[in-house]
Amino acid sequence: MGSGQSTSQEQPPEERHLSQDPKKIEDIAHVLDVKSKTQTALLQQDVSWDQYEQDKENVRLLKGLFKKLDPCVVRTPGDVHGQVQLSFKYEHKRQLLLVKVIQCQNLRGRDVRTKASDPYVKLQMFPDSHSHGVKTTQIVVETRNPVFNEIFAFRASEEELASAQLVVQVWDYDVATHDEFLGEAIIESRSLGFQQEPVITAWYGLKMETDLNVTGELEVSMVYQQPDQLFVTVHKAQGLSPRSGNQSADPFIKLAIPGLGSVHSSEIKKDTLEPKWEETFEFSVAPEELSLRYLVFHVIDHANMFSENESMGQAIIDLELLESQPNFHDTLKLADLKNTERMQNKLMQRVVTQEFREALQAHTFTRHPNFLFQQHSGTKMVTVSCRRAGRKSVIKGQARIMDGVPVY
Repeated sequence: MGSGQSTSQEQPPEERHLSQDPKKIEDIAHVLDVKSKTQTALLQQDVSWDQYEQDKENVRLLKGLFKKLDPCVVRTPGDVHGQVQLSFKYEHKRQLLLVKVIQCQNLRGRDVRTKASDPYVKLQMFPDSHSHGVKTTQIVVETRNPVFNEIFAFRASEEELASAQLVVQVWDYDVATHDEFLGEAIIESRSLGFQQEPVITAWYGLKMETDLNVTGELEVSMVYQQPDQLFVTVHKAQGLSPRSGNQSADPFIKLAIPGLGSVHSSEIKKDTLEPKWEETFEFSVAPEELSLRYLVFHVIDHANMFSENESMGQAIIDLELLESQPNFHDTLKLADLKNTERMQNKLMQRVVTQEFREALQAHTFTRHPNFLFQQHSGTKMVTVSCRRAGRKSVIKGQARIMDGVPVY
């Protein structure tokens, strides 16, 4: 309050220098440029951006259905077939997931005389945070189409449910020897969608057993250069899980784009679960093929004199993302993907599937069938089928739509 002037002076704020990544800036500029050109073209065609985005989603759904109709699907080894029908309900107050095992159909019959089995079902939650262990139904004798109608409860909070998997296995009981595995289904709890429907009932196809103990991440990058060069760099992996009870591994990687015929392999890294490669591989992919192709990374523990090659997990990247982002760098989570449709489906690997590609393009151009090219909402199941010349059986494809988004 005195009349004297203050001698202190306000200091200027500390100057901050922001680091700039020219490569990232170039990528962002490319994406914005592509979007700008697309919007300009849409205005000329009197098509809104929202309609364009919806059409892209519908085309993705159509592609997924065509992949499931592909006549070159590899049959699951071990002759696993059949389905299990399950019903789910989540009680929010008690934090309980109720699972009803209703029935199975068309199971593999082991008995030579009756062509039937003595099936029962095992259920287990992963991760098993509340030590539920394995829950088992009663055995139904001499049938390939058992009916159970048994209910089991698993305690899980909504947060735990978001990352949980329910493993449902069907077994054939044998009093004299070992029980035989008939197939399994793995249900991602987050895909059930209790917000839309309080009770979810669905059929699930049985597949070969999936190894849920696969762990680890794979750091990779890709650069696409016109006219058709794709450079893939495998940097490193971390957190791999050893196979067959070993303490370490000798990992290497195989890379392949199904349908292109070329397979690349990295060097073998000895005695490590944290391998570093920094190896680059080249593929030839035409620009018009990007939306139809995907790249498979397969980490393998190399065989030695005491063991054979063992899978340590796979990861898959859709090359469609390179259409708007020619440079890609990310860390991929490894998983046992041998039972997924991507690993079993050899889409467009043979000349016979050219007709499927042409049909897909025709459907996309004519916006047909009409029920696919519309605004989707809620939960629905889309099923399509076709009978190819020379085939007695009908090929079917299914996709679930949840909140308007296709789920595979």
